[in-house]
Amino acid sequence: METLIVGERGQITIPQALRKKYGIKPKQPVVIEDRNGEIVIKPAVVVPMDRLKGLVKDYDEGFLKELLKTNELSEEEEKEIMGRWLQRKD
Repeated sequence: METLIVGERGQITIPQALRKKYGIKPKQPVVIEDRNGEIVIKPAVVVPMDRLKGLVKDYDEGFLKELLKTNELSEEEEKEIMGRWLQRKD
């Protein structure tokens, strides 16, 4: 366990050992959630929707619709995340 200082803008730095352990790179998206009174931060997996449709073509249409519904991002959110992801690769 480590103690971190929250900056004026609400930012923290994930310790290097944890970033390395979980493969979190600069500018990579992460997921943050409130889980029973704890804040959980974990690496996010971002797959563009058009690619996802191709990956799950073996599943029925109902499954795909439910998957898309539960993981829905606005077009603006998707562009922002993908933009940051692509910048990281440059």
